[in-house]
Amino acid sequence: MAEPVLLEVRERRSAFGRAVKWTFIGFQAVTALLLLGTCALVTPFLSNEDPEVVMGAGMFGAMTTAALWLAWPVGTLVLGVMVLLTRGRKRLIPAPPLPNGGRNGAA
Repeated sequence: MAEPVLLEVRERRSAFGRAVKWTFIGFQAVTALLLLGTCALVTPFLSNEDPEVVMGAGMFGAMTTAALWLAWPVGTLVLGVMVLLTRGRKRLIPAPPLPNGGRNGAA
């Protein structure tokens, strides 16, 4: 008798694993929106006539962008590792039987 064919499947994530995954996705979206929002917020002030306003806006934009460019990869690394660690376990299950008893439909 032939050995049964086994399929490797992965169990569903737990509730905590799903929360971690959605936190990861949300973190990516929020960080991207914050970077774009910083650019949108600072740009009007860069064309001001007062040099102090221009300098302040430039410094604020540079500091905020630098902080986000530091937080984004660190957060991605930490949350990404957590997403990988909260995956469902691998299981081996027997393959379901083929329809028509395994024949190719030829009678």
